[in-house]
Amino acid sequence: MTGSLEWQSNTNTTENSCKEVQCDCSTFWEIYQQQAIMRLSNLQDQKTNTYKLEPGYEARARRIASVYAKIYLEQEISGNKQLKGRYYWMGLGAFASKTVAAVFKHGLTRNGYKWIPLGFVRDPVHSFAKGNLWLFMDIAPWHYGWSASSFSFNQCKVQRNVSNYRHIKKEVMNLPWSNCLPVISNLQCTNEIMIGFAKLPAIEQVFRQSLAEQKKFKTSAKDLFLHLLTIAVQEQSNILQEVVWKDWKVQGQAIIQRTTGTPESTLVLSSDYDSDVVRKNKLGQYKGRLANELSQLPESAYSEPIEGTKVENYDSRMKWIQKAAEKYHRLMQNEKGRKFLEKELMIIAGWGNSKAEFKVGSDSNDGKI
Repeated sequence: MTGSLEWQSNTNTTENSCKEVQCDCSTFWEIYQQQAIMRLSNLQDQKTNTYKLEPGYEARARRIASVYAKIYLEQEISGNKQLKGRYYWMGLGAFASKTVAAVFKHGLTRNGYKWIPLGFVRDPVHSFAKGNLWLFMDIAPWHYGWSASSFSFNQCKVQRNVSNYRHIKKEVMNLPWSNCLPVISNLQCTNEIMIGFAKLPAIEQVFRQSLAEQKKFKTSAKDLFLHLLTIAVQEQSNILQEVVWKDWKVQGQAIIQRTTGTPESTLVLSSDYDSDVVRKNKLGQYKGRLANELSQLPESAYSEPIEGTKVENYDSRMKWIQKAAEKYHRLMQNEKGRKFLEKELMIIAGWGNSKAEFKVGSDSNDGKI
């Protein structure tokens, strides 16, 4: 297994059989960690329960976006349709992971492997793939665990620790760039996870009431937004800043991107890669498949970096993320805006079986190919 992307699931494959298992807190987290890995993997052999992690960076980012969208839409493990919208960050996270997928597909990324032999272009791409993967491995199981049982989540949250896994530790350590785990505290609970998930009971209490959807979102607006911002800090500070933005090559590429504007860094709040789809043309008109819906929105469906933003700098990057989050929040608090965003999330939710359209080279996936 070592050096490959293959792994074997611990799921029992014998039909109509039972096995008594003591589900302690460590096992609780291992169950949902394995589910997260499965979402990004392709079944190789059903008899042996052998999977292989999807190797394509773009395809993997699309699958991650799909899971985030399905968690928001309550289509994932233990989802509850009555509570759709409680996982507020997940909606924005789906659009963000879609943006990462667009960067991986961009011509500069693709051609960088062909024409630039040095790692100055390749290495930052690997770093973004690492961040995209381990951000997902951190945040998806937290949400799976809460959906399954908020009681068990609270009872077990401080005991999540990859280094203590017993059943799937080998599989987790075989994932690309698993050597970053000590840097991100082995996916242990943080203050941000505690604070962010502590907002959910109040949100759920409102959403369970017999109220119009608009009333639910308006009543819970403050808690929803605080939940989103807290989870954003978790992922930007505790994960991405550590495994991506401290890399000097990533910082160098950020300077080049800022100077050239390539690839485009606009966050598009639709299922499209290209921001032109959600922008007005020179005549001040929307064109294409979304023209009618966009014209009815209270504001545009994209967010550009604030002038002077240095994405490699945490504080500077968070100012733009705050701005993007505020736009997302305003659209979600508007009936037509929420309908538009959720329709686009439904499209992204369908990307769960995405496969690689191109290979990024033999040095990809931390040497595992």
